[in-house]
Amino acid sequence: MHIQDEKRLLLALSNGNREAFDTLFRNFFPKLSRFLRGMLDDEAAADDLAQDIFVKLWQNRDLFAHIENLDAYLFTAAKNALYNHIKRKAKTDFLPLSNAVEVPSLEQLEEVLSAHDLEVLIDQTIEKMPPKRKTVFNLSRKEGLSNEKIAHYLHISKRTVETHISAALADIRKAIRLFIFFF
Repeated sequence: MHIQDEKRLLLALSNGNREAFDTLFRNFFPKLSRFLRGMLDDEAAADDLAQDIFVKLWQNRDLFAHIENLDAYLFTAAKNALYNHIKRKAKTDFLPLSNAVEVPSLEQLEEVLSAHDLEVLIDQTIEKMPPKRKTVFNLSRKEGLSNEKIAHYLHISKRTVETHISAALADIRKAIRLFIFFF
């Protein structure tokens, strides 16, 4: 979509034009939903978050006449929605059920959330790896086997094991850089 078309649609949206909203929704919802699915690995939650963003867009439509870059605005909204979703989910998963246990401070909770988010991200990244790379990486890092033992066990060369581990670590570094960029 051209920037002029986008600005025209945003102006129409700010005036309450439903057709402009529908056009923006059709153009941006799939991209936003795909982004959220990649980060969450949960299609239903990603679609819900994307829909919530568009509901807020409609509810606050009068503010959108002056938006310069809707793509950047929507992805910032997605980042914030994703962070809030993970934070809410972590609270339900990690907060103590008993009043006898001390409730962590906001700072402690943020540390736990960041560590948990990072752990989930790494696990998701490993799950998305090609089967052989995932096997080699798990044998190396989770089972603690040496490269020689992995090569012998899988009937591949030690150099192939090293290549798989290097590629796996590159995948993880890339995911972490993306995580840090958004948070």
